[in-house]
Amino acid sequence: MTGRVAILVAVVLVALSSLAAFKSGTELPGTFWPASAQTVAPGAGYWHTRGTTILDASNRPVRLAAVTWYGMESSYWVPAGLDYQKYTAIMDEVKRLGFNTIRLPFSNELVETNPVVARAVNANPQLRGKHAMTVMDDIIAYAGRIGLKIILDDQRSRAGRPLEVNNLDEALWYTKQYPESAWIADWQNLARRYRGNATVVGFDLRNEPHTQGPGPWNVHAYLSQGATWGPYRGADNVRTDWRLAAERGGNAALAINPHLLMFVEGIQTYPDSSQPAGLDSYFWSGILTPARRYPVVFKVPHQLVYEAHDWGPWKWEMPWFKHMTYASVASVWHRHWSFVVDNAAASFAAPLFLGEFGTCTNNPQCVDVQKPDNQAMWFHFLLRFLAAHPQVGWSFFALNGSNSNDSAANNGILNTRWDGVSNRALVADLQTIQH
Repeated sequence: MTGRVAILVAVVLVALSSLAAFKSGTELPGTFWPASAQTVAPGAGYWHTRGTTILDASNRPVRLAAVTWYGMESSYWVPAGLDYQKYTAIMDEVKRLGFNTIRLPFSNELVETNPVVARAVNANPQLRGKHAMTVMDDIIAYAGRIGLKIILDDQRSRAGRPLEVNNLDEALWYTKQYPESAWIADWQNLARRYRGNATVVGFDLRNEPHTQGPGPWNVHAYLSQGATWGPYRGADNVRTDWRLAAERGGNAALAINPHLLMFVEGIQTYPDSSQPAGLDSYFWSGILTPARRYPVVFKVPHQLVYEAHDWGPWKWEMPWFKHMTYASVASVWHRHWSFVVDNAAASFAAPLFLGEFGTCTNNPQCVDVQKPDNQAMWFHFLLRFLAAHPQVGWSFFALNGSNSNDSAANNGILNTRWDGVSNRALVADLQTIQH
Protein backbone atom coordinates (compact mmCIF):
# COMPACT_ATOMS: atom_id res chain seq x y z
CA MET A 1 0.00 0.00 0.00
CA THR A 2 2.81 2.38 0.91
CA GLY A 3 4.43 1.96 -2.50
CA ARG A 4 1.12 2.55 -4.31
CA VAL A 5 0.45 5.72 -2.29
CA ALA A 6 3.92 7.04 -3.08
CA ILE A 7 3.40 6.45 -6.80
CA LEU A 8 -0.01 8.12 -6.67
CA VAL A 9 1.42 11.15 -4.85
CA ALA A 10 4.21 11.43 -7.42
CA VAL A 11 1.73 11.33 -10.29
CA VAL A 12 -0.41 14.04 -8.68
CA LEU A 13 2.64 16.26 -8.08
CA VAL A 14 3.75 15.95 -11.71
CA ALA A 15 0.23 16.76 -12.90
CA LEU A 16 0.03 19.80 -10.64
CA SER A 17 3.45 21.01 -11.78
CA SER A 18 2.49 20.58 -15.40
CA LEU A 19 -0.78 22.45 -14.87
CA ALA A 20 1.06 25.33 -13.20
CA ALA A 21 3.54 25.45 -16.07
CA PHE A 22 0.72 25.47 -18.58
CA LYS A 23 -1.04 28.35 -16.81
CA SER A 24 2.17 30.37 -16.57
CA GLY A 25 3.01 29.83 -20.22
CA THR A 26 6.22 27.89 -19.52
CA GLU A 27 7.03 24.36 -20.65
CA LEU A 28 8.47 21.60 -18.50
CA PRO A 29 11.32 19.62 -20.07
CA GLY A 30 10.09 16.32 -21.42
CA THR A 31 6.38 17.21 -21.19
CA PHE A 32 4.08 16.92 -24.18
CA TRP A 33 0.92 18.90 -24.77
CA PRO A 34 -1.59 18.04 -27.48
CA ALA A 35 -1.77 20.38 -30.48
CA SER A 36 -5.02 21.93 -29.20
CA ALA A 37 -3.23 23.14 -26.07
CA GLN A 38 -0.13 24.33 -27.90
CA THR A 39 -1.86 26.18 -30.74
CA VAL A 40 -2.91 29.78 -30.18
CA ALA A 41 -5.73 30.99 -32.43
CA PRO A 42 -4.86 33.69 -34.97
CA GLY A 43 -5.57 37.14 -33.55
CA ALA A 44 -5.37 35.97 -29.94
CA GLY A 45 -4.17 38.22 -27.15
CA TYR A 46 -3.36 41.91 -27.28
CA TRP A 47 -2.29 43.45 -30.59
CA HIS A 48 0.59 45.76 -31.43
CA THR A 49 2.10 47.31 -34.54
CA ARG A 50 5.20 47.02 -36.66
CA GLY A 51 5.65 49.55 -39.44
CA THR A 52 2.27 49.68 -41.18
CA THR A 53 1.01 46.31 -39.96
CA ILE A 54 -0.99 45.21 -36.91
CA LEU A 55 0.32 42.03 -35.29
CA ASP A 56 -1.30 39.70 -32.76
CA ALA A 57 0.33 38.47 -29.56
CA SER A 58 2.23 35.83 -31.57
CA ASN A 59 3.52 38.45 -34.04
CA ARG A 60 1.26 37.27 -36.85
CA PRO A 61 -0.28 39.92 -39.12
CA VAL A 62 -3.96 40.51 -38.40
CA ARG A 63 -6.50 42.50 -40.37
CA LEU A 64 -9.21 44.42 -38.56
CA ALA A 65 -12.48 43.47 -40.27
CA ALA A 66 -14.97 45.25 -38.06
CA VAL A 67 -18.49 46.56 -37.95
CA THR A 68 -19.72 49.55 -35.94
CA TRP A 69 -22.66 48.79 -33.64
CA TYR A 70 -23.96 52.16 -32.51
CA GLY A 71 -26.59 53.17 -29.96
CA MET A 72 -24.75 53.03 -26.65
CA GLU A 73 -23.74 56.65 -27.18
CA SER A 74 -27.42 57.60 -26.88
CA SER A 75 -29.36 58.13 -23.66
CA TYR A 76 -30.88 54.68 -24.05
CA TRP A 77 -27.39 53.60 -22.84
CA VAL A 78 -27.39 50.35 -24.84
CA PRO A 79 -26.58 49.46 -28.45
CA ALA A 80 -29.56 49.57 -30.79
CA GLY A 81 -31.43 46.40 -31.70
CA LEU A 82 -32.01 45.08 -28.20
CA ASP A 83 -35.75 45.66 -28.56
CA TYR A 84 -35.71 43.02 -31.32
CA GLN A 85 -33.08 40.37 -30.54
CA LYS A 86 -30.94 39.14 -27.66
CA TYR A 87 -27.58 40.84 -27.69
CA THR A 88 -25.92 37.43 -27.79
CA ALA A 89 -27.84 36.51 -30.95
CA ILE A 90 -26.80 39.77 -32.62
CA MET A 91 -23.16 39.15 -31.74
CA ASP A 92 -23.37 35.53 -32.89
CA GLU A 93 -24.50 36.86 -36.28
CA VAL A 94 -21.54 39.25 -36.41
CA LYS A 95 -19.22 36.30 -35.82
CA ARG A 96 -21.06 34.07 -38.32
CA LEU A 97 -20.73 36.71 -41.02
CA GLY A 98 -16.94 36.69 -40.64
CA PHE A 99 -16.20 39.94 -38.84
CA ASN A 100 -13.53 39.78 -36.14
CA THR A 101 -14.19 43.03 -34.26
CA ILE A 102 -17.02 45.27 -33.08
CA ARG A 103 -16.41 49.02 -32.89
CA LEU A 104 -18.61 50.04 -29.96
CA PRO A 105 -19.46 53.75 -29.59
CA PHE A 106 -20.22 55.23 -26.16
CA SER A 107 -20.51 58.67 -24.55
CA ASN A 108 -18.47 60.26 -21.77
CA GLU A 109 -21.75 60.86 -19.97
CA LEU A 110 -22.29 57.09 -19.80
CA VAL A 111 -18.86 56.49 -18.23
CA GLU A 112 -19.18 59.34 -15.74
CA THR A 113 -22.76 58.78 -14.56
CA ASN A 114 -23.16 55.03 -15.21
CA PRO A 115 -26.95 55.36 -15.49
CA VAL A 116 -29.51 52.61 -15.06
CA VAL A 117 -30.85 51.07 -18.27
CA ALA A 118 -34.63 51.41 -18.45
CA ARG A 119 -35.63 51.33 -22.12
CA ALA A 120 -34.90 49.80 -25.53
CA VAL A 121 -34.25 46.28 -24.20
CA ASN A 122 -37.58 44.50 -24.78
CA ALA A 123 -35.82 41.41 -26.13
CA ASN A 124 -33.29 41.55 -23.28
CA PRO A 125 -35.38 42.10 -20.13
CA GLN A 126 -32.52 40.89 -17.93
CA LEU A 127 -30.65 44.11 -18.81
CA ARG A 128 -33.41 46.41 -17.53
CA GLY A 129 -32.34 47.84 -14.17
CA LYS A 130 -28.65 47.15 -14.76
CA HIS A 131 -26.13 49.97 -14.89
CA ALA A 132 -24.87 50.88 -18.35
CA MET A 133 -21.26 49.96 -17.58
CA THR A 134 -22.41 46.52 -16.46
CA VAL A 135 -24.13 46.09 -19.82
CA MET A 136 -20.86 47.07 -21.49
CA ASP A 137 -19.14 44.44 -19.32
CA ASP A 138 -21.67 41.83 -20.49
CA ILE A 139 -21.14 42.68 -24.16
CA ILE A 140 -17.37 42.53 -23.80
CA ALA A 141 -17.51 39.27 -21.85
CA TYR A 142 -19.64 37.62 -24.54
CA ALA A 143 -17.39 38.96 -27.30
CA GLY A 144 -14.47 37.28 -25.58
CA ARG A 145 -16.41 34.03 -25.32
CA ILE A 146 -17.09 33.85 -29.05
CA GLY A 147 -13.73 35.21 -30.23
CA LEU A 148 -14.60 38.79 -31.17
CA LYS A 149 -12.49 41.83 -30.31
CA ILE A 150 -13.91 45.17 -29.13
CA ILE A 151 -12.73 48.69 -29.99
CA LEU A 152 -14.26 51.21 -27.60
CA ASP A 153 -15.11 54.39 -29.50
CA ASP A 154 -15.58 57.72 -27.70
CA GLN A 155 -18.37 58.91 -29.96
CA ARG A 156 -19.44 62.02 -28.07
CA SER A 157 -19.31 63.76 -24.68
CA ARG A 158 -22.99 64.25 -23.83
CA ALA A 159 -25.17 61.28 -24.76
CA GLY A 160 -27.48 61.93 -27.71
CA ARG A 161 -31.11 62.34 -26.69
CA PRO A 162 -33.94 60.59 -28.56
CA LEU A 163 -35.20 62.61 -31.53
CA GLU A 164 -32.67 65.36 -30.82
CA VAL A 165 -32.27 67.47 -33.95
CA ASN A 166 -28.58 68.36 -33.65
CA ASN A 167 -26.81 65.22 -32.52
CA LEU A 168 -23.42 66.09 -34.03
CA ASP A 169 -22.70 69.41 -32.39
CA GLU A 170 -19.41 68.60 -30.63
CA ALA A 171 -16.47 69.59 -32.84
CA LEU A 172 -13.80 68.94 -30.21
CA TRP A 173 -13.05 66.09 -27.83
CA TYR A 174 -14.32 68.14 -24.90
CA THR A 175 -17.10 70.59 -24.03
CA LYS A 176 -17.74 72.98 -21.15
CA GLN A 177 -19.72 70.31 -19.34
CA TYR A 178 -17.19 67.58 -20.16
CA PRO A 179 -13.71 69.16 -20.06
CA GLU A 180 -10.57 67.52 -21.38
CA SER A 181 -9.58 66.47 -17.87
CA ALA A 182 -12.79 64.41 -17.67
CA TRP A 183 -12.19 62.93 -21.14
CA ILE A 184 -8.74 61.75 -20.04
CA ALA A 185 -10.06 60.45 -16.71
CA ASP A 186 -12.75 58.47 -18.54
CA TRP A 187 -10.16 56.74 -20.70
CA GLN A 188 -8.11 56.00 -17.59
CA ASN A 189 -11.16 54.47 -15.89
CA LEU A 190 -11.86 52.29 -18.92
CA ALA A 191 -8.21 51.24 -19.12
CA ARG A 192 -8.36 50.16 -15.46
CA ARG A 193 -11.73 48.45 -15.81
CA TYR A 194 -10.61 46.23 -18.69
CA ARG A 195 -6.92 45.92 -17.89
CA GLY A 196 -5.84 42.34 -18.53
CA ASN A 197 -8.84 41.65 -20.77
CA ALA A 198 -7.46 41.32 -24.31
CA THR A 199 -10.97 41.28 -25.78
CA VAL A 200 -10.79 45.08 -25.52
CA VAL A 201 -8.07 45.46 -28.11
CA GLY A 202 -8.06 49.23 -28.48
CA PHE A 203 -9.43 52.71 -27.82
CA ASP A 204 -10.76 54.95 -30.58
CA LEU A 205 -9.85 58.13 -28.73
CA ARG A 206 -12.48 60.41 -30.29
CA ASN A 207 -14.92 60.14 -33.12
CA GLU A 208 -14.60 62.72 -35.90
CA PRO A 209 -12.96 65.86 -34.52
CA HIS A 210 -14.09 68.45 -37.05
CA THR A 211 -14.70 72.09 -37.91
CA GLN A 212 -18.05 73.29 -36.65
CA GLY A 213 -20.37 74.78 -39.28
CA PRO A 214 -21.76 76.73 -40.81
CA GLY A 215 -19.19 77.64 -43.44
CA PRO A 216 -17.74 79.19 -45.39
CA TRP A 217 -14.80 76.82 -45.03
CA ASN A 218 -11.66 78.92 -44.88
CA VAL A 219 -8.51 79.17 -42.77
CA HIS A 220 -10.28 81.35 -40.20
CA ALA A 221 -12.92 78.63 -39.69
CA TYR A 222 -10.17 75.99 -39.36
CA LEU A 223 -8.37 78.01 -36.70
CA SER A 224 -11.41 79.08 -34.69
CA GLN A 225 -14.27 76.60 -35.12
CA GLY A 226 -12.94 73.19 -34.18
CA ALA A 227 -10.07 70.73 -34.38
CA THR A 228 -6.63 71.69 -35.68
CA TRP A 229 -3.48 69.58 -36.11
CA GLY A 230 -0.03 71.02 -35.53
CA PRO A 231 1.10 74.66 -35.63
CA TYR A 232 -0.09 77.17 -38.22
CA ARG A 233 2.59 79.70 -39.24
CA GLY A 234 4.63 78.71 -36.21
CA ALA A 235 1.83 79.12 -33.66
CA ASP A 236 0.06 76.20 -32.05
CA ASN A 237 -3.21 76.28 -30.13
CA VAL A 238 -3.16 73.62 -27.44
CA ARG A 239 -6.90 73.99 -26.91
CA THR A 240 -7.68 72.87 -30.46
CA ASP A 241 -4.68 70.77 -31.54
CA TRP A 242 -6.13 67.28 -31.79
CA ARG A 243 -2.74 65.63 -32.30
CA LEU A 244 -1.46 66.92 -28.94
CA ALA A 245 -4.71 65.98 -27.20
CA ALA A 246 -4.57 62.46 -28.66
CA GLU A 247 -1.06 62.12 -27.26
CA ARG A 248 -2.20 63.26 -23.81
CA GLY A 249 -5.22 60.95 -23.76
CA GLY A 250 -3.40 58.01 -25.30
CA ASN A 251 -0.40 58.31 -22.98
CA ALA A 252 -2.70 58.42 -19.94
CA ALA A 253 -4.44 55.19 -21.01
CA LEU A 254 -1.20 53.46 -22.03
CA ALA A 255 0.33 54.23 -18.63
CA ILE A 256 -2.35 51.93 -17.19
CA ASN A 257 -2.43 49.33 -19.98
CA PRO A 258 0.52 49.58 -22.41
CA HIS A 259 -0.92 46.83 -24.65
CA LEU A 260 -3.90 48.76 -26.03
CA LEU A 261 -4.00 49.98 -29.61
CA MET A 262 -4.68 53.73 -29.75
CA PHE A 263 -6.75 54.80 -32.75
CA VAL A 264 -6.25 58.45 -33.71
CA GLU A 265 -8.68 59.84 -36.27
CA GLY A 266 -7.99 62.57 -38.77
CA ILE A 267 -9.68 65.96 -38.98
CA GLN A 268 -12.04 67.64 -41.47
CA THR A 269 -10.22 70.76 -42.72
CA TYR A 270 -6.55 71.70 -43.09
CA PRO A 271 -4.75 74.69 -44.65
CA ASP A 272 -3.65 74.03 -48.24
CA SER A 273 -2.65 76.92 -50.49
CA SER A 274 -3.42 74.90 -53.64
CA GLN A 275 -7.11 74.66 -52.71
CA PRO A 276 -9.90 77.28 -52.95
CA ALA A 277 -9.88 79.63 -49.93
CA GLY A 278 -6.49 78.13 -49.00
CA LEU A 279 -8.16 75.19 -47.26
CA ASP A 280 -8.63 71.51 -47.94
CA SER A 281 -12.07 70.36 -46.80
CA TYR A 282 -12.97 66.67 -46.65
CA PHE A 283 -15.13 64.20 -44.75
CA TRP A 284 -15.03 64.43 -40.96
CA SER A 285 -11.94 62.55 -39.73
CA GLY A 286 -10.79 62.04 -43.33
CA ILE A 287 -7.69 64.28 -43.36
CA LEU A 288 -4.47 62.78 -42.01
CA THR A 289 -2.29 65.03 -44.20
CA PRO A 290 -0.66 66.94 -41.30
CA ALA A 291 0.64 63.67 -39.83
CA ARG A 292 3.38 63.82 -42.48
CA ARG A 293 4.99 66.76 -40.66
CA TYR A 294 3.46 66.35 -37.21
CA PRO A 295 3.01 62.65 -36.45
CA VAL A 296 1.42 61.38 -33.26
CA VAL A 297 4.06 59.97 -30.91
CA PHE A 298 3.11 57.96 -27.83
CA LYS A 299 5.43 57.17 -24.93
CA VAL A 300 4.70 53.49 -25.55
CA PRO A 301 5.79 52.63 -29.10
CA HIS A 302 4.04 50.23 -31.49
CA GLN A 303 0.48 51.00 -30.32
CA LEU A 304 -0.56 53.81 -32.70
CA VAL A 305 -3.09 53.25 -35.48
CA TYR A 306 -4.23 56.16 -37.65
CA GLU A 307 -7.92 56.21 -38.53
CA ALA A 308 -9.81 57.85 -41.38
CA HIS A 309 -13.50 57.91 -42.35
CA ASP A 310 -14.54 58.07 -45.99
CA TRP A 311 -17.86 58.18 -47.81
CA GLY A 312 -19.31 58.12 -51.30
CA PRO A 313 -21.78 60.38 -53.10
CA TRP A 314 -24.71 58.79 -51.25
CA LYS A 315 -23.43 60.61 -48.14
CA TRP A 316 -22.36 63.90 -49.71
CA GLU A 317 -21.60 65.06 -53.23
CA MET A 318 -17.94 65.98 -53.69
CA PRO A 319 -16.43 67.39 -56.90
CA TRP A 320 -14.28 64.29 -57.51
CA PHE A 321 -17.34 62.02 -57.74
CA LYS A 322 -18.10 63.32 -61.23
CA HIS A 323 -16.56 61.09 -63.93
CA MET A 324 -14.91 58.77 -61.42
CA THR A 325 -12.21 56.26 -62.29
CA TYR A 326 -10.38 54.03 -59.85
CA ALA A 327 -7.20 56.05 -60.39
CA SER A 328 -8.97 59.36 -59.76
CA VAL A 329 -10.58 58.37 -56.44
CA ALA A 330 -7.49 56.46 -55.29
CA SER A 331 -5.46 59.64 -55.76
CA VAL A 332 -7.95 61.53 -53.56
CA TRP A 333 -7.65 58.84 -50.86
CA HIS A 334 -3.86 58.89 -51.15
CA ARG A 335 -3.68 62.65 -50.70
CA HIS A 336 -5.85 62.55 -47.59
CA TRP A 337 -5.10 59.30 -45.75
CA SER A 338 -3.73 56.25 -47.57
CA PHE A 339 -0.22 57.74 -47.86
CA VAL A 340 0.46 56.62 -44.26
CA VAL A 341 0.94 53.02 -45.43
CA ASP A 342 3.16 53.83 -48.43
CA ASN A 343 6.46 53.24 -46.68
CA ALA A 344 6.79 51.29 -43.43
CA ALA A 345 10.10 53.05 -42.73
CA ALA A 346 8.74 56.60 -43.04
CA SER A 347 8.84 58.76 -39.91
CA PHE A 348 5.04 59.06 -39.96
CA ALA A 349 4.29 55.44 -40.91
CA ALA A 350 1.66 53.57 -38.92
CA PRO A 351 -1.10 51.06 -39.60
CA LEU A 352 -4.28 52.51 -41.07
CA PHE A 353 -7.87 51.80 -40.03
CA LEU A 354 -10.73 52.92 -42.27
CA GLY A 355 -12.95 53.28 -39.24
CA GLU A 356 -16.17 54.26 -41.02
CA PHE A 357 -17.35 53.80 -44.57
CA GLY A 358 -20.57 52.46 -45.96
CA THR A 359 -23.25 52.43 -48.58
CA CYS A 360 -27.02 52.42 -48.71
CA THR A 361 -28.82 49.08 -48.61
CA ASN A 362 -32.33 49.99 -49.74
CA ASN A 363 -31.57 50.11 -53.46
CA PRO A 364 -29.72 47.55 -55.61
CA GLN A 365 -27.80 50.38 -57.25
CA CYS A 366 -26.16 51.18 -53.91
CA VAL A 367 -24.27 47.88 -54.05
CA ASP A 368 -24.76 46.05 -57.34
CA VAL A 369 -21.83 46.60 -59.67
CA GLN A 370 -23.90 45.29 -62.58
CA LYS A 371 -26.16 48.34 -62.30
CA PRO A 372 -23.73 50.99 -61.20
CA ASP A 373 -24.55 54.53 -60.35
CA ASN A 374 -21.99 56.76 -58.71
CA GLN A 375 -22.51 55.23 -55.27
CA ALA A 376 -22.09 51.61 -56.36
CA MET A 377 -19.08 52.56 -58.46
CA TRP A 378 -17.44 54.38 -55.53
CA PHE A 379 -18.18 51.47 -53.20
CA HIS A 380 -16.58 48.92 -55.50
CA PHE A 381 -13.56 51.15 -56.07
CA LEU A 382 -13.10 51.23 -52.30
CA LEU A 383 -13.45 47.43 -52.09
CA ARG A 384 -10.79 47.18 -54.80
CA PHE A 385 -8.48 49.45 -52.81
CA LEU A 386 -8.96 47.40 -49.63
CA ALA A 387 -8.39 44.14 -51.52
CA ALA A 388 -5.11 45.55 -52.82
CA HIS A 389 -4.04 46.75 -49.34
CA PRO A 390 -4.65 43.84 -46.95
CA GLN A 391 -2.74 45.61 -44.17
CA VAL A 392 -5.44 48.31 -44.01
CA GLY A 393 -8.12 47.50 -41.43
CA TRP A 394 -11.71 48.68 -41.71
CA SER A 395 -15.08 48.97 -39.98
CA PHE A 396 -18.28 49.05 -41.99
CA PHE A 397 -20.86 51.57 -40.79
CA ALA A 398 -23.03 50.10 -39.57
CA LEU A 399 -24.30 46.80 -38.22
CA ASN A 400 -27.61 48.45 -37.32
CA GLY A 401 -30.87 47.45 -38.93
CA SER A 402 -32.48 50.28 -36.97
CA ASN A 403 -31.20 53.30 -35.11
CA SER A 404 -31.48 54.08 -31.42
CA ASN A 405 -35.04 55.35 -31.92
CA ASP A 406 -36.08 52.04 -33.57
CA SER A 407 -36.42 53.80 -36.92
CA ALA A 408 -35.38 51.69 -39.93
CA ALA A 409 -31.81 52.21 -41.06
CA ASN A 410 -30.98 52.21 -44.75
CA ASN A 411 -27.28 51.45 -44.43
CA GLY A 412 -27.09 48.47 -42.06
CA ILE A 413 -25.69 44.98 -42.39
CA LEU A 414 -28.75 43.58 -40.58
CA ASN A 415 -32.39 43.97 -41.51
CA THR A 416 -34.91 46.02 -39.56
CA ARG A 417 -35.85 43.02 -37.37
CA TRP A 418 -32.18 42.27 -36.67
CA ASP A 419 -32.71 38.59 -37.53
CA GLY A 420 -30.86 38.42 -40.86
CA VAL A 421 -28.90 40.44 -43.37
CA SER A 422 -30.42 43.37 -45.24
CA ASN A 423 -28.53 42.88 -48.49
CA ARG A 424 -26.78 39.60 -49.34
CA ALA A 425 -24.70 41.19 -52.10
CA LEU A 426 -23.30 43.72 -49.62
CA VAL A 427 -22.29 41.01 -47.14
CA ALA A 428 -20.73 38.92 -49.92
CA ASP A 429 -18.70 41.96 -51.02
CA LEU A 430 -17.44 42.63 -47.50
CA GLN A 431 -16.50 38.98 -47.00
CA THR A 432 -14.01 39.29 -49.87
CA ILE A 433 -11.89 41.73 -47.81
CA GLN A 434 -12.09 40.16 -44.35
CA HIS A 435 -8.60 38.64 -44.53
